[in-house]
Amino acid sequence: MKRITTILTIALIFLISGYSHASSVSINLRMVNPNLNVGDKFSVEVVIEQVTDLKGVNVLVSFDNLKLEYLSILKGVIIDNFAEDIIPDTKDAKTTGKLEYSAVLEGPGSGIESTKDEILLTINFLVRSPGDTWVKLLPNDISLADSTANAIPTSIDSTQRAIKIGQIFELKRVFNYPNPVDNSGKTVIRCESLAILEGLEARIFDISGELVKTIEFQDFNISQAPIYEYEWDCTNENSQDVANGTYILWIKAKLGSDEKNQTWKIAVLR
Repeated sequence: MKRITTILTIALIFLISGYSHASSVSINLRMVNPNLNVGDKFSVEVVIEQVTDLKGVNVLVSFDNLKLEYLSILKGVIIDNFAEDIIPDTKDAKTTGKLEYSAVLEGPGSGIESTKDEILLTINFLVRSPGDTWVKLLPNDISLADSTANAIPTSIDSTQRAIKIGQIFELKRVFNYPNPVDNSGKTVIRCESLAILEGLEARIFDISGELVKTIEFQDFNISQAPIYEYEWDCTNENSQDVANGTYILWIKAKLGSDEKNQTWKIAVLR
């Protein structure tokens, strides 16, 4: 019920807004960390210049959803008291590459006043793929309103903020869970990389050095790359259950002509 009230309140403010302010308020984007690699988390700040009587906010941001994943959004100090807000849905953002945030200041009286530039929102992303990417404001879908339900004229910097994403070829972690393997007889082998790999293979050996299982690149789940997972059912190449004991996992990752290797011990105790 509260969400419905919030939506109606915000919609009402922006639908009946007129133009009463003489000067416009500028809004732009600011990168917090421009030097990025695959797997990094980074923030983009939506910055608003000094403003008077700010009572309602509606902001729309567009981003490259093929390379970036939206994680979360945080209100800046200037709208910290805007209790009624609608935050973007992560699934919608992943599909559309757009983030819409709306909020209003509750209660009667005047709105917020700021005499300096302030952070309106901080948007957090995860880098998924290498190459050139971008984030930008959508000017036609950004609105500010005052306490009398009049629109505050807004100057939007819609320039794309270009981002260059590199890759560091390094295996962060190779492990399995659960370990030891429990009565379920299944365990997930997980490889965490700092790069989108071009090749990945795994071999599982018993303590005598005999090959038990071969896992090829196409066997791994790559939907969360640069995190790669494979569920091992604790069977050998002949689909027979392996005996309880300790096994050696060997992983080889490839990127271009470079290769990285790691090993890990898997305990089977059913």
